Amino acid sequence: MTVTDFERGNQLLAEGRIDEAISAFDRCLVRNPQDWQALSNRGNARLQGKQYDLALADYLQAAAINPAANSVKCNLAVLLKELGELALAESLLREVLAADRDNADAWSNLGVVLQHRLQYPEAIAAHRQAVACAGPSAARFNNLGNAYSCALQLDEAVEAYQHALQLAGDDPFARFNLSIVLFLQGSYQEARPLYESRWDAILQPRYVEQRWGGQNLDGKTLLIWAEQGLGDTLQMVRFLPQLQQQYPRATILFAVPTTFLRLFGQLDGITLLELGVTPPAYDWQLPLMSLPGHLGITLDNLLSQALLAGAGHGFRHARRHDRLRVGIVWETGTWGVGIVDHARQNKSVPIDQFATLLARPDIEFVSLQLGDLPDGWRQQVLTCPISDFADTAAIISQLDLVISVDTSVVHLAGAMGKPVWVLMRAESAPFFMAKGAVSPWYPSMTIWRQTTPGDWTPVLQQVSQGSGTFSAAVGTLKYFSINTIRFGEI
Repeated sequence: MTVTDFERGNQLLAEGRIDEAISAFDRCLVRNPQDWQALSNRGNARLQGKQYDLALADYLQAAAINPAANSVKCNLAVLLKELGELALAESLLREVLAADRDNADAWSNLGVVLQHRLQYPEAIAAHRQAVACAGPSAARFNNLGNAYSCALQLDEAVEAYQHALQLAGDDPFARFNLSIVLFLQGSYQEARPLYESRWDAILQPRYVEQRWGGQNLDGKTLLIWAEQGLGDTLQMVRFLPQLQQQYPRATILFAVPTTFLRLFGQLDGITLLELGVTPPAYDWQLPLMSLPGHLGITLDNLLSQALLAGAGHGFRHARRHDRLRVGIVWETGTWGVGIVDHARQNKSVPIDQFATLLARPDIEFVSLQLGDLPDGWRQQVLTCPISDFADTAAIISQLDLVISVDTSVVHLAGAMGKPVWVLMRAESAPFFMAKGAVSPWYPSMTIWRQTTPGDWTPVLQQVSQGSGTFSAAVGTLKYFSINTIRFGEI
């Protein structure tokens, strides 16, 4: 039986061989430029290859040839979602559903779009409707679990992911997503093995061979390498001394981004390497976030004492002794226009809303945010050059409090034992648990949580009122310190 180019293209796309799939669909279109299905599927391949402009052209051409093709509209909606055009994507999917109420793909895609729009009950309903229309599948239950997870309906999320794994036990996305929910619930032992699925779901390992599996390290060299965000590295570095205690005769290499080299220089007995530079010979290697699993870390034995310290001057502005000095971070960084940065943007507080905190005359605010201050903030916020995390640590050491969105600075402040208030979005984050104002990882941390996704106003009001309480609580200590040991005199 002869396989057509169209069938071959679909097969290649399913195998992830994107360029070959595109070539197969190209051949279809040479023979018949009006083949709207080949156009749509070539658009799918280009979308998967992040060739968004070319995918858009294919979808629009396919829609012009066959305006009634709901599959094309669904695919176009997926592209619009990837571009961050959520309102347009939702409108297009609702148009499909108005014509075909039982279109499971449209319901699934609508659920994903609504999730990104922070409309979690509606997203859950859409995913349940997709299951009702087309029956159970690992992908549909995985999507449903994601919506439940964002809504912090964690028991329901676990059940959905377990349904997905019953249908496809090797699904890396369901396994990874289930691990995140289990971390939120504090079930670390159950989460750890599932979390290793991140390498098949969302990440590519920097090193593959010689993976450490718990073998005796006496007289051996182990390369530990930072694998994810800067905050993750700061959070997990605490386990290196514990590893040293377990294997005092081992040589431990630690590969990290350049920004950590000076800061982590205070870790005795650890050889630091710049991540990306070829390391010296080693016997075993391990990604950093897999280390807690090898050490058997749970909430019951989690060590949470301060590990890092700030050194150097860092900040040279003359201090007003009648004011608290508070470091601030309001954004998780810069972001683009696509959906990839959408979640990170949702973790940030819009500038105009964060500015309401700056009206406190009894507080001297210091920016820990990289980059320039927003317009109009220069009279209210002090700045200092920051070139790496050692600079940031030096500044934090001279502050009374840090107030920050969920980003690397909160982990640094927590690892230093500095009082830090985290402005946490409603969806929370894996190692911050699903609720509560305290963190098992950082005794000096207070978590201020959104109650409504995307709504920062109540949080900022509470923080503004809470800072008065903090001021009263530390005022006596602050003035005692200044008058006796000149704490914070810079």
